[in-house]
Amino acid sequence: MEPMLALLADCCRPGLSDADLALLGPRLAAADGARLATLARRHRVEGLVWKTLTRAGIVPLGAQPIGAAARRIAADGFAMVVESGRVHHAFASASLPHLFVKGQTLGALAWGDPLIKQQLDIDLLVPPGAIGKAARLLDALGYVQQVPDPSVDPVDWHRARKESQWRSDDGILLDLHSRLGDHPSLLPGAVATVTPRMVEVRGRLTLPTLPERLLLPYLAVHGASSAWFRLKWLADFAALAARTPPEQLAAIADQAPRLGAGRTVAAGLILANRLLGTRLPDGLEGDGATLRLVRIALGAITNPGEPTAQRFGTIPIHRSQLLMVPGSHYFLSELTRKFGLLLTR
Repeated sequence: MEPMLALLADCCRPGLSDADLALLGPRLAAADGARLATLARRHRVEGLVWKTLTRAGIVPLGAQPIGAAARRIAADGFAMVVESGRVHHAFASASLPHLFVKGQTLGALAWGDPLIKQQLDIDLLVPPGAIGKAARLLDALGYVQQVPDPSVDPVDWHRARKESQWRSDDGILLDLHSRLGDHPSLLPGAVATVTPRMVEVRGRLTLPTLPERLLLPYLAVHGASSAWFRLKWLADFAALAARTPPEQLAAIADQAPRLGAGRTVAAGLILANRLLGTRLPDGLEGDGATLRLVRIALGAITNPGEPTAQRFGTIPIHRSQLLMVPGSHYFLSELTRKFGLLLTR
């Protein structure tokens, strides 16, 4: 791993103490700030890194763009909080179960700061049978369906896909989810009708999100579905894991396969331990396929470019998706799903 990427990862470690910051100081003082800023942008962790730089009192030469990005992230995050409150009020008034996943609720839970995470869109989970009602509510709020084309019925679209994308009249994006995993067998119990965890994100505004037993498995499935190619996803997972009591973390890791998260939680915990120094539950051992998931992720994270912008760059992502759950049934059905999506493009 190149030195600036290793430094970036260390700046994203959860629970950095004053002693940790003192050890980081000499490395920050000698850092290539421009390279650090480029990597922070690639991994979308400017808010986390800027917090570490300001706490350490050292901003490497060339790293000032990280600060500008962090201020923009906070401003955008505040706008997302306000809009999430508006959406929550409309859906709650219509008695439509809904959960906000990732975004400000995760920022508050993992980092104690709902405005530190870069958020490009609002992720909203509703019951599969409520897509039509949710679409009408979004339309009333001024949202326009972007993906698929507005001419496509979102109910038909969601029969084969987990999400559709909507844009508000002031440009905010919202991903409407009917499930959280690309493959139907991933986290089938993570539905909008579970008893939510209410999270205070600003003032008196509280938003519903996944309960503790499902949130870490979801973050692991989400990360592994993209081969963890952004450090942002691993940092969030690691920060939430670090705030979870050891016995509870061990129970979540043990239950993950039964919840439909397959190998992803074990792989995520191993990755977080290797790159961000978080603890591993006692007795956690990865099988060969789990360790392959870890190696794929390490390759994706250290790739200097965007996988989706490179020829054959998404191959590690597809490999990771095929390894997430043990067994030939999942492997073959996931292959079938991928080919089906290619044919319907």
